[in-house]
Amino acid sequence: MSKIVYDVIQRFEVENGIPRLVSTNIQVIQGGEDLMSLAINLLNQLGFDEKFKVSQASQYLGYRLKNPAKGAKRYQLVLAQRKEGLCISIPKDILEGHILEIGYWVDIEDDPGVTLSPVGIIWVLPSKKDIFLNSLPVEYWDVIQVQEKTMGTVSLNKCKLVGEGIYDFCSVIPDSEIISRDEVRIEAVSDNSSYLMLNEDKLFPYTWQASITSSEVLKEFIGYFAKILMEQ
Repeated sequence: MSKIVYDVIQRFEVENGIPRLVSTNIQVIQGGEDLMSLAINLLNQLGFDEKFKVSQASQYLGYRLKNPAKGAKRYQLVLAQRKEGLCISIPKDILEGHILEIGYWVDIEDDPGVTLSPVGIIWVLPSKKDIFLNSLPVEYWDVIQVQEKTMGTVSLNKCKLVGEGIYDFCSVIPDSEIISRDEVRIEAVSDNSSYLMLNEDKLFPYTWQASITSSEVLKEFIGYFAKILMEQ
């Protein structure tokens, strides 16, 4: 049986030391269901508790492998309930290969070559890949839509090959930005129902964190990554 979570705000006036209720504002927290309970139930249904042990703190629920490799004792999944939704954190190395990293090539100081400086990390919902690609602003089409790219890296500027033979390296082409770095808005890169923005979890900086407010998105996210985590 699902739960409904309410946000209740009551305002009182106090006259001669006697409180009097002025108003009551009751709102269903976005998402309707208790997303934390839903996530836990989904993980249990997938047999997550057979491979992971749970640690509970006041701020989060962490899942750690029961039989980790030597030195591998970090959390593999962290759930944290926030007013704006349920936050889920997963190690960056596990998410690699399943997310889209958008950024700019920058030259590496004191070393020939370039590296990608990210401006946004996102996970495109597999069920909404077409919506994501078809809703891109025109300036992103050449670098994302034409390649139908929803995973890997995308650079919004260009680099060129420099040198000869075994000493070849790439260098950034000046003024080659497809979109000015100051104008990039990852939160508006496409239909906002088709992808999740990922940010570094400040409490666990080795993870990327997604904030989820929809039960349908939560089911797809858990269904996708729980299987990957269990196959470790």
